[in-house]
Amino acid sequence: MVDHGFWTREDRARWRAIASDVGAIPVLVYLAASHDEHWARISKRNEYHADDPNAIYFSESDLQRYRTRFIPPEADEPHLTFDGDTASVIAALDGNRS
Repeated sequence: MVDHGFWTREDRARWRAIASDVGAIPVLVYLAASHDEHWARISKRNEYHADDPNAIYFSESDLQRYRTRFIPPEADEPHLTFDGDTASVIAALDGNRS
């Protein structure tokens, strides 16, 4: 498993090739989230940033700036859109093991 932002199509293609070159079967799981959902989660984390030396405060303008850098996968790019049902992700992973 690789936990990485995979912000652009090119970045995702590069990592897909790296995985494939070593015999892995890459599965990109896309978790779509609205601005409001992102901001709610960030706001909650921001409440604790002063108590965590490894945390930074992240403003809503930071979120707006960074969101423009992420390019969601398009229909022709291999991916699975997570809809809240873990069974579909598990089925995709199991299907790739066969």
